[in-house]
Amino acid sequence: MKKNEIKILDFHPEHQLYFERLYRGWFQKHFRTEPEPVDKFVLSDPGKAILRRGGALLTGFVNDEIAGVVGLKKHDDHIFELTKMVVDEKHRGKGLGEALTKSAIEKARSLGANRIVLYSHSSLGPALQMYRKIGFKEIQLERGLYSSFRCDIKMELLIDSINVIRADAQLAPVIATIGKRSFTDTFKAFFNRPEDLDQYLEYTYSIEKIAGSINKLNNIFYIAMHKNVIAGFIKIKKQSLNKQIIGDRQMELQKIYVLKEYHGTGVAASLLQAALELGKEIQPDCIWLDVIVQNNRAIRFYERNGFKKFAKHYFKIGSQAFTYEIMVMPVAAPSLEHLSSTMFSYGND
Repeated sequence: MKKNEIKILDFHPEHQLYFERLYRGWFQKHFRTEPEPVDKFVLSDPGKAILRRGGALLTGFVNDEIAGVVGLKKHDDHIFELTKMVVDEKHRGKGLGEALTKSAIEKARSLGANRIVLYSHSSLGPALQMYRKIGFKEIQLERGLYSSFRCDIKMELLIDSINVIRADAQLAPVIATIGKRSFTDTFKAFFNRPEDLDQYLEYTYSIEKIAGSINKLNNIFYIAMHKNVIAGFIKIKKQSLNKQIIGDRQMELQKIYVLKEYHGTGVAASLLQAALELGKEIQPDCIWLDVIVQNNRAIRFYERNGFKKFAKHYFKIGSQAFTYEIMVMPVAAPSLEHLSSTMFSYGND
């Protein structure tokens, strides 16, 4: 039996017809009537109704088939509304609804939200149960916003805001510290010789080397602040050619490290979102990264966010060779079908 592979991606205009069909079918089944005018506006022109007003839309896929959509409508700089959540009937019970909701929370957090609200109906028991499981609480419902026959419950989720800012060379000491700690937490168990690890850390995460890397024009560093504490960083190479990938414009996510105590808080998602926003400006053919093959947690995270495995390479640290997955997200071209799966080695400057 084929595994139900769930993937959540940013909404694209070609998803609009699927979105409208799914939501209309769901609405008519539950409320025995056509969607209201405010709903029809969102369904027919989600770009104008949500995206251009600072919100977001996410599309959920199961085994590469569009299976659900969720929206985030911006109320102000810190409050977003979770809206138009819908999952195709044939894909319910596979965890997509929860995955969409959690991805929307991460997206809202990366956009600066500290509060998410939603409007629902008491007849939608399974959905309400899921929202409560995630942490939404029922609050007072204002009158007149939606018709009472389709909305009699308002819920909210308070979230910790995460700020992502571009780093300069003055932050080299803290980036070096985070890099050493995070790399050790991830890799220490795989080293046969502790001295190899120590030598690598001293060289790669020396303050002078990090400061020099930050000052290179091709490199971009972002740091993530969780409750005003620096919790992680990402290093991006705006142009970094991987010889296995067809295309002259390739952006690399070379390092993304989050302190262990901040795993699961949305810090990694916020850093990745900053990189993807930069990608929209640079418009590379693809964005690529590598990750050690044993790091299943990171691989699942990247897959949920649109990256796919296509090759492996070996990277030597001291006397030991490690195997990495090369993962790629096509942006403009080429498609993954044009990528080679040959094993290769390369340096990591």
